[in-house]
Amino acid sequence: LTETGDDLVPPLLHSLRSKGIQVWGWHYIYGDYPRSEADRAIHRINQLNLDGYVLDVEGEYKQPGKYAAAKLFMSRLRAKYPQLPIALSSYRFPSYHPQVPWKAFLESCDFNMPQVYWQYAHNPVDQLIRTVREFQSITPFRPIIPTGSAYRSGSWLATPADVKTFMQSCQAHNLPAFNFWEWSNCRKYVPDTWRAIADFPTTVV
Repeated sequence: LTETGDDLVPPLLHSLRSKGIQVWGWHYIYGDYPRSEADRAIHRINQLNLDGYVLDVEGEYKQPGKYAAAKLFMSRLRAKYPQLPIALSSYRFPSYHPQVPWKAFLESCDFNMPQVYWQYAHNPVDQLIRTVREFQSITPFRPIIPTGSAYRSGSWLATPADVKTFMQSCQAHNLPAFNFWEWSNCRKYVPDTWRAIADFPTTVV
């Protein structure tokens, strides 16, 4: 919302859909009030008629007692939208974050969208391979749609070579899709990286 209370999302959705682009929601959840967060998600999905929904789960869900919060959130969301595509967006290496209730989320998700951010490095392929391997070893397994780095942080930036090798590796490992974080930073600070993404040959399903 703007300072005057205007919701800028509906006109953006209209513009995207006029180009044949599906629109998914994105929701950073905290787990302190899972019922309210689920109800907010349900409201927004219904209001905007979203094509899918992405749940961003990070440090807050590493706190004690959050398994029950994850179960409540997902059961409430799935009760309302049993067929809606839902994806989990979280850490790239689950072995580093065992406190996250991975199973509680993934058993009710359709896709796994790990944040494969190679910030302060330039080894996206190595990090992607490790991400896929780690998630293949936990249950339940969900198709992986990794999110790569497309931004600048301080003096570090994702380069065109970085994103190109990342996308090539995604295809080589037969991953169904890939995406990047994030559009506005990339366009503003690393336009050559944006062009590398835009020019990469992909097949739209």
